Amino acid sequence: MKQGTTLFRNGLIVANHPRLPPAFYGWLLVAGDRIEAAGLGEAPEGSFDRVIDASQRAILPGLVNTHAHSHSTLTRGSAEGLPLEAWLGVIEREQSRLTDEQAYAGALATYAEALLSGTTTISDMCLRPAPALRAAGEIGIRATIAPYTAQSKSFAPTLADSEQLLGQQAGPGGRVRVWVGLHDLESCGDEQVRAGVALAKRYGAGLHLHCSETRYSVDQTVQRTGRRPVAQLSELGALGERTLLAHCVWLDEADIHLLSDSGTRVAHCPIANLKLGSGIAPVPEMLEQNVSVTLATDGAKANNNLDMFDVMKCASILHKGARLDPSILPAEKILSMATAAGAESLDIPAGRLEAGRLADLILIRLDQIRLQPAEPEAVLANLVHAAHGTDVDLVMVDGRIVVQGGRLTSLDESEVLRRMQQATTGSH
Repeated sequence: MKQGTTLFRNGLIVANHPRLPPAFYGWLLVAGDRIEAAGLGEAPEGSFDRVIDASQRAILPGLVNTHAHSHSTLTRGSAEGLPLEAWLGVIEREQSRLTDEQAYAGALATYAEALLSGTTTISDMCLRPAPALRAAGEIGIRATIAPYTAQSKSFAPTLADSEQLLGQQAGPGGRVRVWVGLHDLESCGDEQVRAGVALAKRYGAGLHLHCSETRYSVDQTVQRTGRRPVAQLSELGALGERTLLAHCVWLDEADIHLLSDSGTRVAHCPIANLKLGSGIAPVPEMLEQNVSVTLATDGAKANNNLDMFDVMKCASILHKGARLDPSILPAEKILSMATAAGAESLDIPAGRLEAGRLADLILIRLDQIRLQPAEPEAVLANLVHAAHGTDVDLVMVDGRIVVQGGRLTSLDESEVLRRMQQATTGSH
């Protein structure tokens, strides 16, 4: 018997692989933390540690949420109806009072919500990285922790804090990793951005920032530097394939060319951008110029949930409506943005169901009226436009099942809820 093997059979597989059909009935074999093989039709004979019948289930790569804030979950539902700049003033008062125990409870709740709704990887720009690292390690999610550094915020972690964490991690390839996080150009300033770029290069880490989220933020940078934010980041050496920029709503043609030429990645947060009245990012234009665009929820305070199925549907229909073109961003492209593009932006070998990739995958229940017809010809469109995070049946991360039957396997959900309720009492 092969040790650490799991065979999924009789599933409707959405491999997100250019050399395979968009969806097909078949099987998938996991060995250790990697996908060993996948195929059409009947599963191979053999002896396996675990065999899972995936009848009436879709098997697809785990979703990748490239921009979230775990501390934001603690104050979900507050500061409603405010534009970003006023909204930030409210949350910064909350953030200044945040304790490590509250941050831990918020991170546990964030990662639980993410896993239960099919997200296997999350990029967390968090205020207190040590509790977040602890929570991610315990619950079993794949996480990139980017401390929320900003010299204008006295309560924010420093680059020295980030360097200490980077020095402690065993290597860049672990399930839970540290990146350099910088809030944005104006809250950091040019010298801190330069120092952050140097720190990321020194440790071979990625760099994560907010950029061009509102028209006001663009105007601030133009008034200070004479350049738009993307051009200023280019001047500071902050663009590149290991840089992930959140939002990028207010871009012009020159900005998009800079992103494309440098290989910089973008985390598109359509629901948060709409809810805060920030605008609509020029995603079709970025994709036309070969900019890698990923999908993200942003924090629960800006979005109110962390369901990437909601984000996929919103991203699809938002740009169809804004461009008056129903052919823009078809389901296959949206799913790829939420899986393979996200994984690549975080330098993780996942996002497709193919041999050698990490075994990060999810099973979706198809035995529901609103997901019919659950056939290969319709399943991609229905997963993107009709599925909910509550349809997730099983989640595997690193070859370990962390959600089964729609319930966490690594932690007691009632304990996560208790900690969250305790941490949020009187927080609004």
